[in-house]
Amino acid sequence: METKTDNTVLTNGVIINDMFFPKKNLPSGTLRIVLTTECNYKCKYCFAEGEIDKNKRVLDIEDLKKILLVSKEFGITNIKLTGGEPLLYPKMEELLKYIREIEIPYIDLTTNISCLNSKNIEMLNKYKVNALTLSLNTLKKEKFMKLSKFNNYDMMIKNLNMVIEKFTGKLRVNCIIFDEDYKEEDYNEIVKFCKDRNLGLRLVEPSVVDGLKITYKKEKFKEYIEKIKNRADKIILSDCKSVEYIFFKDWYLTVMHSLCDNKLCDSCTDYMYIRVTTEKKLKPCLSRRDTEVHIDTNDKSKIREAFIKAIAHIGDGIK
Repeated sequence: METKTDNTVLTNGVIINDMFFPKKNLPSGTLRIVLTTECNYKCKYCFAEGEIDKNKRVLDIEDLKKILLVSKEFGITNIKLTGGEPLLYPKMEELLKYIREIEIPYIDLTTNISCLNSKNIEMLNKYKVNALTLSLNTLKKEKFMKLSKFNNYDMMIKNLNMVIEKFTGKLRVNCIIFDEDYKEEDYNEIVKFCKDRNLGLRLVEPSVVDGLKITYKKEKFKEYIEKIKNRADKIILSDCKSVEYIFFKDWYLTVMHSLCDNKLCDSCTDYMYIRVTTEKKLKPCLSRRDTEVHIDTNDKSKIREAFIKAIAHIGDGIK
């Protein structure tokens, strides 16, 4: 008689240290990749994607290709490229070409604008990068230089105008609202700049990350958002309560509250993404380091194991 074996455990996950980890798709479909810790800005508010050690590191392109290929098995359809400054990544064009070759449909890149010269914009258009997130916390020269420690304000403004004119994908501006040096007119200027050009705008709550000196108060953020709401035509809340959409006739802006500060760990399971760090680890929680999973890129099955284990840690919660 033929023996029929139930191989469910073998096909649906892996056993690691006598614990079964089921193979699950990442619900958000998003993988955020920290390409390099290198950056030409020295922003004191930077949380460096939760990488406490800011020694210069660059992800090896061949390791990254292996990780990306396996990530498709776990429902990854969106890639977010970040850093440091991702446009300082030496293999950027090779990476974009590969992502398109393996047919991951959506690419989003977060940049501080400084490297958005005509050559790089042409490259981003060539590989049909879907969206750029532009980090911009002020349009005032003196305040910009104080926040970023980057002296070439004029070049940043030139690049900003050029990317608005020439980039073929979607553009959004990320603006963090700080209590320190708070001036309402500075933020009103950014709102007007984006509205006049029909750019996406996200007003971002300052972060607090364990182990990093990012402890900005949020009183001014809350105060400013209330003033914005009072002028709005319509306000729509997301179901996770961490995102608000504020509409003004034919334009809207997005308010990003911190999932971590509000300890919405259950919601994290459905909405958030896993990071690939420059240390070649999968990081399922920005605020924790003990749930990070090392990726052994020498073996495809080991990469799968790392994803299975990391996905199981999403929503574990902040200690």
